[in-house]
Amino acid sequence: MARSRPENLRQPTFLLLLFAWFLSLSSGLAANEAANIVERAEKLKEELIQLNRELYEFEEELLHPANTQIVLFLSVDADSNFALDSIEIQLNNQTITSHLYREKELEALKKGGIQRLYLGSLADGVHKLSARFKGQGGNSRYYHRNKAIKFTKDDSAKYIQLIITENDRTREPLFKVKQW
Repeated sequence: MARSRPENLRQPTFLLLLFAWFLSLSSGLAANEAANIVERAEKLKEELIQLNRELYEFEEELLHPANTQIVLFLSVDADSNFALDSIEIQLNNQTITSHLYREKELEALKKGGIQRLYLGSLADGVHKLSARFKGQGGNSRYYHRNKAIKFTKDDSAKYIQLIITENDRTREPLFKVKQW
């Protein structure tokens, strides 16, 4: 399953100021000492955010070492009129991810964005990847299309990009696969 990045630790500056003010009242601290506490708290907050980021990256390296990684991406050709509703991805006949699309996500993809659909570990050997696309084509017809490929995973990371394009004449969606 696709994992999402942990939320950054967030402490509003207002609460830090309130805390410093309370400390200054209760212990008779001078205003500049309270400001020093706020400054140290802000610095600590930034250090915690950086540590959180480093821990997330370390966790990804441990869970998915570079030589076992498989990464799947999705892109949409800017000229395509296909309005993607959903995608479901299976690897070796097991669903690994699915996604329902909102209008803003489709706009971002059509402007050249690339979505990472999946990051996982995979043993070396021959594997089967299947993608099920659902959406409305430029000709106002609704499509359910499947695209399946067999690929060989070797001892290095495998990157696969699913590309949605359109037949210029019929305006039917086409689904291409790029491996690197």
